[in-house]
Amino acid sequence: MRPIFTARLAVLLTSVAPLALPVLAIAQTAQPQASPSIDDIVVTARRSEESIQSTPVSVTAFNADMLREANIATTADLMIKTPGVYLSGSGGRENSVFQIRGQSKALSGSNAPAVVSYFADVPAPTFGSGVATYDMASVQVLKGPQGTLFGRNTTGGAVLYYPAAPEYVLGGYVEAGYGRYERKQLEGALSIPIVDNKLAVRVAGRYEKRDGYTKNIGLGGDLDDVNSRAFRVSVLAEPVEGFKNLTIFDWYRNNYTGDAVLLTSLFDNPSLIDLLGLRSAMQEALAAQQARGPRVIDSDVSPAINRTRRWGITNRTDIDLSDSGVSFTNIFGYRKTYVNYNINTDGVPLLITTGNPAAGLPAGLPLTLLNAGAVNNVEQYTNEVQIKGSALDDRVDWLVGGFYLKSQPYGPTGSGSSIAQVVLPPFLPAENYGTFQYNFYTEKSKALFGNVNIKLDEIAQGLRFNAGLRYTWDKEIACTATDNTTQGTVRPNECVSTNPILISATTNTAKSDAPTWTVGFDWQVTPDLFTYISTRRGYRTGGINTPTFGGRLAPYQSFGPERVTDLELGVRSDWTLGDVRVRLNLSGFVGYYDGVQIALSGLLTQPGCVAGDPVFGEAPFSPDGDCSADNDPQSGTMLANAGKSRVAGLDFDGRILFSDRLTFTFGGNLLDTKTRELTAPAPIAAYLTTQEIPFDLVAKATFTLGAQYRIPLGAMGDLNASADYYHSSKLSFVDTALPAYGLANIRLDWRNVGGRPIDVGVTMTNVFNKTYQAIGAVSGAGLGFNTAIFGPPRQYGLTLRYRLGE
Repeated sequence: MRPIFTARLAVLLTSVAPLALPVLAIAQTAQPQASPSIDDIVVTARRSEESIQSTPVSVTAFNADMLREANIATTADLMIKTPGVYLSGSGGRENSVFQIRGQSKALSGSNAPAVVSYFADVPAPTFGSGVATYDMASVQVLKGPQGTLFGRNTTGGAVLYYPAAPEYVLGGYVEAGYGRYERKQLEGALSIPIVDNKLAVRVAGRYEKRDGYTKNIGLGGDLDDVNSRAFRVSVLAEPVEGFKNLTIFDWYRNNYTGDAVLLTSLFDNPSLIDLLGLRSAMQEALAAQQARGPRVIDSDVSPAINRTRRWGITNRTDIDLSDSGVSFTNIFGYRKTYVNYNINTDGVPLLITTGNPAAGLPAGLPLTLLNAGAVNNVEQYTNEVQIKGSALDDRVDWLVGGFYLKSQPYGPTGSGSSIAQVVLPPFLPAENYGTFQYNFYTEKSKALFGNVNIKLDEIAQGLRFNAGLRYTWDKEIACTATDNTTQGTVRPNECVSTNPILISATTNTAKSDAPTWTVGFDWQVTPDLFTYISTRRGYRTGGINTPTFGGRLAPYQSFGPERVTDLELGVRSDWTLGDVRVRLNLSGFVGYYDGVQIALSGLLTQPGCVAGDPVFGEAPFSPDGDCSADNDPQSGTMLANAGKSRVAGLDFDGRILFSDRLTFTFGGNLLDTKTRELTAPAPIAAYLTTQEIPFDLVAKATFTLGAQYRIPLGAMGDLNASADYYHSSKLSFVDTALPAYGLANIRLDWRNVGGRPIDVGVTMTNVFNKTYQAIGAVSGAGLGFNTAIFGPPRQYGLTLRYRLGE
């Protein structure tokens, strides 16, 4: 008879989900050796290799075959198979924004990301952080606060990309593809053993070019094209037993015309478009866009460009220090990123104003309403050290480590805009910005962390206790300025108050530090049933508002950290119903966020402001009371800690194997967000215009369904057919919501054609040619309009792959 404590613990942990109770009974009587197996996936979410079915973290993982079968070629493609995650762009598809469990980087301001992506365990820079998913060993999406085991602190989660490593056998592949819109693709990889079991090299690369699927009848070429190339060289060295070093050099470039932005709706309230006398022109532009449909636009941006270039070096060294199992790991990373884009943010061509005498604006002038762009030149250094081992006859696994990050600009960095810019004959907009705002941010982050995992088999077989602690110190230095002359050519060392080109060049510093932790129990109840409960403290560093504030705003020059305390309960289960094998995984969670970092907008000095006046010297006429626009918050936006929130939800996924030929997969996420408190100090309260904390880029419900069917052809190979469906409820975005949508993709593969190492694949994405808004571009009742970037239309193609060394 089990001890009373053990029995009570069993009830507690298996009651995470009612379905877990019958699962336990079935698993105890099942005969797994007589059933088709469910492929297991090894993940490294806890810095050691373990089965995904025995990992006390909500994680979605893909191996190389799964990435290929699901048509995952970009970061955004991961969404189709990962419910509850938004992985798309801001200002364009290349500048990835990650949202997990309601947490993402603010759409305005300089706060830290809530979700960080990693390439070979090295964190990617915040801007331009997408990863090309060619020749990958695995991709893992971790949900919930992270940081006590590796990398940066996050409050939402992490996305881990692991490229394929060199092998000591000659092998690889070459793949060519052709598809709709003249899509051409060439990809390949080759592992070359240099010294048997001592030295090996892997070289991989990818080229892709495709015409734009959105016709532009205005300035510039067609949009939504692709023109990318990438390569990677990895060197694996194991000169002596117990020593392993992996060095990776990677390079990526994408020079394309840009992403098409469409005007989708107008607000009825008085706004900027009324102040500029553009209400009737915008109504006509909206009607014209709706008549053309989403695949034809009329842009006034010249030149329309989107340039991304990044390269990096990763070096990982693993050393076994003793026979007792103690090991040392050092992970060094250097990343250098360049991003430059101009975009037709307002989604309309030149407009003719009806005038506004009160604003001194005559009728009949052609105006650009709002065009924008950005330039980002940032380099980042990171280094992480881990020492881990075991004690007490392997009953205790421990890990201690440290992390260091420095990110700094190496060239012009900031954003530009042209608002209400008058364009005279020959009616070609200027090829630069009316105003450019420099944002030279230097970030430093240091952390110490430790984790311990204790086996408690004497209490219950398979029971473990896990605890982790981290302390982080963050520092940010920002030099910001406005440039109305050179529009984006000033370098970081030239950002000084004595530079005559710059307006209000100022430097500010912010520091923050905090402990974070994780505590939990997990239990391998049977070989087919695993359950866990954990609570975590997460932390997102504070930052700096710019430029240097004065008057009433001086106390809000910087904003503090945001913290979350969460609770997560989960079940991982495999069981049988007759000859059918079933996998069902569930994770329920709730997180309580304090000091939520909220973007306030509209902090601009207004006409008629009178310094010192009890009415016309107060908000909204003046944000700081001095009636000078020179020290207004940059772009009229600042971040403040102004609330408390709660995010609760459920993640679930699984698969059903009816036979070794037919498999169904499913997954979903349900999310409930709630504002617990929303307050702001009196000096800035007038700019808190909402009653709820904004949860941008969040869908309340997402799910995915998939089916795979295999037909053996004997000596001729195998046919594999797969289909996937993804649905997202409406996606919140500033003052609007992107409508709900559903997508279907299909793929047919003929593998081992004629018994040879040749694979032929036929793919089709967005099978039903749905039109849907994938990325919000601009939204605001104060602006008066909404714009968006639409998702791709139906695309299809053929791929041919030859596997080398087989």
